[in-house]
Amino acid sequence: MISKQFAEKIVVSSVRYPSGRIATLDNGLENPEARAEKEGDGWMQWDATRPLEGNCDLKLFTFDDPEGKETFWHSSAHVLGETLEQEFGVQLCHGPPTDAGFFYDSYTG
Repeated sequence: MISKQFAEKIVVSSVRYPSGRIATLDNGLENPEARAEKEGDGWMQWDATRPLEGNCDLKLFTFDDPEGKETFWHSSAHVLGETLEQEFGVQLCHGPPTDAGFFYDSYTG
C-alpha cells in the first residue's frame, strides 16, 4: 500500500519478474521490452495503471525522477504530434523529448 498523495504523483513504473510472469497481456504481440527483459537486467518500463503479471520487483517514478520526467515528455510529444496531424494536417518530422521538455518539427507544405 502507498499513500493516495504518492499514488497521484506516479508517472511510470518499472517492473522485474525474477521468477517469470504467471500471465501476460502481450501474448502474440511483438514486445521489445519483453525481449530487453530477457537480454538485460530484467527491468521493463510499465504503465502505472497496468495490472502486474506475477510476483515482481517494482520501482515507482514521479515527475521529479529523470525516468518519470522523460516518460511524461515522451508521451506529451506523442499527444502533440497526433494533434498537429489531426487539426492541421501536417507531416511530422522529428519530435523527441529533450532535457528541458519536448517538441515536434512538422511540415505544413
